[in-house]
Amino acid sequence: MEYYLGVDLGTSSVKIIAANSEGAIVGSTSGSFSIISEQANYSEEDPRDWLSAFETAFQELLRRFPVLKTNLKSISFAGQMHSLVLLNQTGTPLRNAILWNDTRTTQEVKQLMENYRNHLLKVEKNRALEGFTLPKILWIKAHEPQIWQQTWKFMLPKDYLVYYLTGNVFTDRSDASGTILYDLEQHEWDMELLKELAIEPEKCPAVLRSTDSAGELTAEIKARFGIQSPVEVIMGGADNACGALGNITDRKTQGLISIGTSGVVLTYAAKKTQPNGTYHYFNSALTDLDYKMGVTLAAGYSLEWFKKVFAPTESFAELTQLAVSSPIGSNGILFFPYLFGERSPYFNAELTGGFSGFKAYHNRADLVRAVLEGIAFSLRNVYDHLGAEETRSLERFRITGGVVKNEFWLQLFADVFNKEIEVLALDEGPAFGALICGITGVTGEDPAKIWQRYNRVKKVYVPSLDNHQNYQLNFERFVEQSQQWNQQNTQ
Repeated sequence: MEYYLGVDLGTSSVKIIAANSEGAIVGSTSGSFSIISEQANYSEEDPRDWLSAFETAFQELLRRFPVLKTNLKSISFAGQMHSLVLLNQTGTPLRNAILWNDTRTTQEVKQLMENYRNHLLKVEKNRALEGFTLPKILWIKAHEPQIWQQTWKFMLPKDYLVYYLTGNVFTDRSDASGTILYDLEQHEWDMELLKELAIEPEKCPAVLRSTDSAGELTAEIKARFGIQSPVEVIMGGADNACGALGNITDRKTQGLISIGTSGVVLTYAAKKTQPNGTYHYFNSALTDLDYKMGVTLAAGYSLEWFKKVFAPTESFAELTQLAVSSPIGSNGILFFPYLFGERSPYFNAELTGGFSGFKAYHNRADLVRAVLEGIAFSLRNVYDHLGAEETRSLERFRITGGVVKNEFWLQLFADVFNKEIEVLALDEGPAFGALICGITGVTGEDPAKIWQRYNRVKKVYVPSLDNHQNYQLNFERFVEQSQQWNQQNTQ
């Protein structure tokens, strides 16, 4: 029997899932690491910590499943987007990686928007944001020029693991598009922008498709881990691209809602879509297919924050059970989950969160329900800004993350969005999408057929029209007040 690995390099850990060729996930392991934040707005990690975490997880998986040493066919990757890794000529990181949630680049973003806004929207299909890779490169060039001079290649986090395993430097289309230095239609680095910004093209990694091979495990790696057979390293893609691949099987009728610390609404895009800057637009893990997505920065975190401040001794299950006793609309309370400012659709770091409509007669149940509704309203607002064509055509969302454990919240999402919400039997996130890339890369099998072999729909939540109409009134209040707050915080 043949085996495949899917690896997800996240912001706090690396996770590996192992599957056999018959359609079973046989095991998983993980290794953790920490963010380094030495001053305000700085968020970094040491790429060597990623290697240590990967080695720990990989060794544990090989210990538990020694058959992998002889029957492993491929390893493929998903990874956190946008974070900047800089290597010198010997392949050694020159500094810590600057992460996607690092916000030191406000000045660089301002300059890009003043000088290149139209170009970025036309070619890169995105506006400049602090989280993207290009502003980080410009910051390095301005503040650490000696580091940029020593740079041999820049890359994204998962690409560093690929380099470690193969000795080859590549990225894939989905991660390249998240740099906003890449022509999404031509599938090549934007030479005009590189020249304008004095970024040497030779420092850019070559770009592969997500199902392309970056090479085999090196002899040194095979010896270190006791691998006895050839193993292809398949590129994989950005975390959200792989998340979409691992969840969506019909791109015309299905979208994805992902609830973690942040929240994501994602749909595959119609051809020749011209973004307007209210959402992100990237190449997907599927060849010649793009996707749209928007982000609520403090989705699951808003509930975590509420628990920490108001209910530190209660479990999430106990806390959210309170919400059941409060009616739709939380007795008039609205919650705005803008605890980190907001990404989509306002792109306003100064936007603030909080409650409105709070009166003396309200209780904790109303507050908890308002938080759950506010997160769903925010993501519905994101969805409504993704474009009319996608909004009309979608019939259902597949949902992933911690929300899948909460039936009340799942039904709330179905009613707010007025769409069916499907929960899958296998909820392995981007690692599963990476696994699909790895299997397709060595077998040529259709990703949709691979998905069907490993996964299925476990439960469907059907929207109630009456509930939707009641939620819609409160959603409209939410949008109106959000727009007012956004205007107040941008004056």
